[in-house]
Amino acid sequence: MTLYIMLGNLKSTAFEKFDTLEERDRKAKKVIESLGGKMISLFYTFGRYDFVVLLDMPEKENLVKFLSIVAKFGTVRTETLETIPPDMIYKIAKEI
Repeated sequence: MTLYIMLGNLKSTAFEKFDTLEERDRKAKKVIESLGGKMISLFYTFGRYDFVVLLDMPEKENLVKFLSIVAKFGTVRTETLETIPPDMIYKIAKEI
């Protein structure tokens, strides 16, 4: 599986139903699990992004499905980063 970091911002429509935030987070976790993944952590933040999610997803296709489902609701804007294991970077560094 591959770890992904999802950075997100809540749109104004998310704040219209702010009291349902916990329920929406539980639903997102269930969608991730239904696609074979795991939500490792979720944090709300101050600064440029409103939240950060660390998730483990078996296939990139399933990540695209999840992001498409999230986008359909129009309540968040996300930026997703694919992680690179340190061992891979160390190996490459020694080869070049």
